[in-house]
Amino acid sequence: MPYFSVPRYFLRFAVVLVFGMIGVVLAEASDSAQGNPIQAPEGCATCHLDVVNAWQTGLHAQAYSDPVFQQAWEAQNKNATCLACHTTGFVPRTGEYVHEGVTCEACHGQTPADHPPAPMKIDPGVETCADCHATTYAEWQQSAHGQQQLACTTCHNPHPQTLRFDSPNTLCLNCHKDAPTDYAHLTHTQQQCTDCHWFHASKTDLIAHGVSGALFPTGHSASVGTAACIDCHEQTTSTTIVQQEQQAQQQLGLSSAHPILDAQVKIEELQAQVKTVDAQGANTSVLRLAQGFIIGVVVGAVVVFGALRFRRRHSTIEQPEEK
Repeated sequence: MPYFSVPRYFLRFAVVLVFGMIGVVLAEASDSAQGNPIQAPEGCATCHLDVVNAWQTGLHAQAYSDPVFQQAWEAQNKNATCLACHTTGFVPRTGEYVHEGVTCEACHGQTPADHPPAPMKIDPGVETCADCHATTYAEWQQSAHGQQQLACTTCHNPHPQTLRFDSPNTLCLNCHKDAPTDYAHLTHTQQQCTDCHWFHASKTDLIAHGVSGALFPTGHSASVGTAACIDCHEQTTSTTIVQQEQQAQQQLGLSSAHPILDAQVKIEELQAQVKTVDAQGANTSVLRLAQGFIIGVVVGAVVVFGALRFRRRHSTIEQPEEK
């Protein structure tokens, strides 16, 4: 039986090759477990320079570096929960983050390892914005826009976070072709649509957000509230209405510290008077009907009585002539 010997160098090469393959498998498994690292915007700018330039001017890019945020965050002893929306790649367990501000992958997700040519995720749905803009999302759901499922990007350019048109009126009239012709719209031709329909939070609300993180209304319900009117007609509400109220009190003879209650009592008194007059009118009508009936009966009785007497007299006169 022949004996075949294996060269030592071949055996050593095979062992090295096997261990190399094992290393490749372990490396691939480790990469899959850890996921792709979050890429910095500079990496995206290699191909998407215009998009990154537009993003740099928006609020998302400045969400962490903005001095107002930094001052408020310092006042809260750098509350880590704020970083969930003001950074990218935030890990609540450790309080660490990957990038300052809201970068590309905060909205688009992690970049595929083979991108390009593999496509990058683009999700224009409202859920992309909802995690950080919770109040806006809730308002949108209740609005006519939400009922029509018009996504945020219908009106907003997501990268610079600006409107898609130069002015709010141009944006609104792009869909609302026929401008309303009711009194409210015809008397406010100098105002933008957003002055009334997109009433924003007050400075107090914004300060409260910076101090405690409390969310604030953003006007995305598109409804016109009382605050939108008072913002422009404050003088009317504080002076003219008071004067009109005083005049009304004088006319109605009200002098109490509770004019509304007095007015209600006055109204009830007037209503009682009206009911009394109506009742009197109804009684008068009944009385007149009764009087008319009695007079009619009396007249009828007189006529009947007269006719009977005339007939009897005529009969008495004719009887002697018959004999």
